[in-house]
Amino acid sequence: LGIVVNKSHANMAYTNTYALIGAAAVLGGMARMTISLTVILLECTGNEQFVLPLMLTLMTARIVGGLFNDDLYHIHIHLKKGVHFLEAELKSITRHHRLRAADVMGHHVLFLRPVEKVSMIVDLLKNSKHSNFCVVDTENGSVLYGTIGRHALTVLLQQRAFGPRSDSTIRKDYIEVGTEKEIFLQIVQWDVIEKDYVKNPSVDDVNIRPEEYNFTVDLRPYVNIAPIAVQEFA
Repeated sequence: LGIVVNKSHANMAYTNTYALIGAAAVLGGMARMTISLTVILLECTGNEQFVLPLMLTLMTARIVGGLFNDDLYHIHIHLKKGVHFLEAELKSITRHHRLRAADVMGHHVLFLRPVEKVSMIVDLLKNSKHSNFCVVDTENGSVLYGTIGRHALTVLLQQRAFGPRSDSTIRKDYIEVGTEKEIFLQIVQWDVIEKDYVKNPSVDDVNIRPEEYNFTVDLRPYVNIAPIAVQEFA
């Protein structure tokens, strides 16, 4: 097109101008980017007179391309297995308009108590794939005490943060688990728990002696007491 116009009207435009605008249209239709592509092409040309033509071309390519399909990067996300992508707008489903949280919640909830036995924690970590667990105070109306992650539970077992008694009380920097013999457990610091967060240690690598399965872990210092919660009938 640039060559044809240039031959018929030599003073109207140069062929390289049409080549630039055409390249911008192709890139805009592929990537659906406007401002960033305009800046990149302006840096390549060094001519500020192309700002308006490039913006108009890229916006037109974005609008027209959106009428037919998604951009190339969006298509690649859907082709990549295991990558979950949330659409910008969800399709409205009429039968779900009156859907409540209680309708989609699981009926068999896996939870821990604020002071839990080691055997229960190990069994829960081995037989479930959850990354987070509810901590429910069963002695106080079964209210939600908070949540605790799989990583934190595994680290607590690795650090042997458990004792032989369940009537533990929290002090400033330790947990008192025995009053008669004055047994104290150091509270595992947060930097120790989060040290190897990305690696996610496995509970199978924790060595626990048979007699220690009846010990208890006080989870209260490590629980997130302000989790995001949704009302049942919301």
